[in-house]
Amino acid sequence: MMIKENQKGISVYLVVVMISVLLAIVLGLVSIIIGGVKVAESLGYSVKAFHAADTGIEKALYNIKLTSGTCDNSTSDGSFGSFYTYDVTMSTTGSDCSDVGTTITSLGQYMTIKRKIEVSY
Repeated sequence: MMIKENQKGISVYLVVVMISVLLAIVLGLVSIIIGGVKVAESLGYSVKAFHAADTGIEKALYNIKLTSGTCDNSTSDGSFGSFYTYDVTMSTTGSDCSDVGTTITSLGQYMTIKRKIEVSY
């Protein structure tokens, strides 16, 4: 087989092109995987923030039960651990929290994620 003078080095060019294409594919896949990990982490934070808000609601309902339904239109907050916090706001149209028209709102936070729960009865 005869090799012409102008065909020398074509294999080097093809190898560089193939490596470039493979590198682009790998970098694209790594980018997708890292994005998925961030979404999964954020989803876990969201669940923890929701449970922190739920804790605030449960605490408010427990306090209403302890005080036999008396409440004032108040706010309370709390934390457990170093990352979970919740803020609770209670409002009622009457003087008794067991009356119809009572609303309890709780905002839970974990890291930078916030979730809000509102209970009305």
